[in-house]
Amino acid sequence: MDSLTISSLSPFRPLVPPSPNSRATARVRACSSSNPNPAAKPLRTAATGCLLLTALLSGKLYAPSPAIADPVQQLDVEPESISNPIELSSETIDSLRTLLYQKLNDGEDSAALVLLDRLLLLQPAEPEWKFLAARLHNEMGDTESSRRIYEEILAADPLSFEALFENAVLMDRCGEHAAALQRLELALEAADSEKSARDVKLILAQVKFLQKDVEEALEIYEELVREDPKDYRPWFCQGVIYSLTERNKEAREKFAKYKELVPKKFEVDAYLQSPLSRTKLFGTEDS
Repeated sequence: MDSLTISSLSPFRPLVPPSPNSRATARVRACSSSNPNPAAKPLRTAATGCLLLTALLSGKLYAPSPAIADPVQQLDVEPESISNPIELSSETIDSLRTLLYQKLNDGEDSAALVLLDRLLLLQPAEPEWKFLAARLHNEMGDTESSRRIYEEILAADPLSFEALFENAVLMDRCGEHAAALQRLELALEAADSEKSARDVKLILAQVKFLQKDVEEALEIYEELVREDPKDYRPWFCQGVIYSLTERNKEAREKFAKYKELVPKKFEVDAYLQSPLSRTKLFGTEDS
């Protein structure tokens, strides 16, 4: 199977599979809804790396977002036409979903947010809408709403990998460095399985790296490798860190092991061809 290409890594793609049950860098000190968030680059660029990393580490790297409808084909629904969302059919929801992704890909964030609000009314428990809403609010500078949505997700599922990861990164970028680590330490204490504990440690190492504690991040990854040498994720993360710190021999060794272990559908070789892509992946851009 071919490796994923950069073009397939839509930052708005849900981090849950599109199944019938679930379709789904500069730090700033002030993160309020009244001011644009200077850390929130458009999700179509820098955030792609963060979401790719989230998807890769959670083991949920899926096919690209739903195909955009033929521009000649006009959809039958617009946000303003929804008067009683409870009565909408599944076909209408699918049309709204297609229209939502059209708006996102076209950069029409305000229109996309209106659609997301409608979809959340229709399916308030749907993870896809919640994660998209959180990311879109963050991109639009409303970090308060983004954080609120992540907290709602975590209240229902305290060990949600995606919510823990993205919320911790957002906290760190908002200057809440110690609080982000504390939140993850509490999640680690609450982990009810070895898998959950490993997931939290992966996030913890990533945040340590974002806080420039490179050696501590590498130590956590090494611990994860010792615990389960067949888990491709810490090998991958070590490879990226060694590559970014120009320790190329170690990077090649870690990436070789990652390629040996990773399922074919998760390969991201195309995204790792340039230093810029690797920098975006680990959220270390300063601009």
